[in-house]
Amino acid sequence: MSGLYIHIPFCLQKCLYCDFYSLATRKSKKAYLEALSKEWEERKNDLDWGVKSSIKTIYIGGGTPSSLDRDEVKYLFDSILKDRTLFHPNLEEMEITFEANPENLTYDYLNFLKTQTPINRLSIGVQSFCDNDLRAIGRKHSALQAADSVQLAQKVGFKNISIDLIFALKDMTKERWEANLRKAIELKVQHISAYCLTVEKGTMLNTLVERGKITLPNEIEQEEQFLIAKDYLTKNQYEHYETSSYAIEGYRSQHNSLYWQNKPYLGLGASAHSFNLKKRRWNINNLQEYIEGVNQNKIYYQEETLSPKDIYNEYILSATRVKEGISISHIKETFSQETFNHFLLQIPELLKNNLIQRQNDHYLLTTKGILLSNQIAVSLFL
Repeated sequence: MSGLYIHIPFCLQKCLYCDFYSLATRKSKKAYLEALSKEWEERKNDLDWGVKSSIKTIYIGGGTPSSLDRDEVKYLFDSILKDRTLFHPNLEEMEITFEANPENLTYDYLNFLKTQTPINRLSIGVQSFCDNDLRAIGRKHSALQAADSVQLAQKVGFKNISIDLIFALKDMTKERWEANLRKAIELKVQHISAYCLTVEKGTMLNTLVERGKITLPNEIEQEEQFLIAKDYLTKNQYEHYETSSYAIEGYRSQHNSLYWQNKPYLGLGASAHSFNLKKRRWNINNLQEYIEGVNQNKIYYQEETLSPKDIYNEYILSATRVKEGISISHIKETFSQETFNHFLLQIPELLKNNLIQRQNDHYLLTTKGILLSNQIAVSLFL
């Protein structure tokens, strides 16, 4: 199975915390979509990577894909799906995700997405059901719009809805975080991505924190809120299948799982990444340079060939994020004896500190380990 990612960088405004490539502009949308179409035509055969399965997932992310109007969305799908031979033969069996912001999701727009496009999964950027939180991070929608957008999506017939929620926001208390989780469960969404607010360099949030204008919860409070989400959601029948991801049975994100399982995917658009099992490629994160590069046959990307060390480290990084954990046989059969020996040497200390536990062929992270997953991964790296 392989996946297709399409990046839409346009936004109405840039959020304080956002580190993804996005622009608060509507300029060049037509030129950008035409460049996406051209890149697809030039690169669609890159998917012949020795993988016998066709494209099974499409993920349209951003930025804000829902900033596209109806004609622009139709143009995008008409361009991509023109050659159906590369895709799973039944579109209804594919997972086709569209990221959206609540303020864009009117009944008419949602009905259009449901009835006139192949989109069958929505990822809605709720972030919080509290107006104070939303103002603090520079979101345009209100708490009421957030809840309404989910209910409208359900009303028009979407049965696979994911929402994003952020914890460790300014002045966020345990009670407020629990209220967010409770509201998500009341809305009966199938998937919840619960992220800890991270302060990335180059963002407005980073500037405000450095200047002392904003004080965020400390590490202990962050861990406490993470554990609240884990406990509360799992008690309400959500499987905690990846560090930040919770799903009702049968509703894991198939596309994101490709990334965590080191499966191949093709990325289109400015800043988009691709992986073909041996190489990683990433497009330039500049709108105009991307458009010019595609149209004028200039180099608009960089790439690297992964060494056995890189592939091992990436496997460890992914495996320490997912519920299934680290496969002992996979490391033994895929990598050198030296690498396998290195891996085994690190295990006793992790077991001793109750950071991992063995379950058949796998080492799984304990709850304590999940909180220290990055450190565990680094300790296992070559």
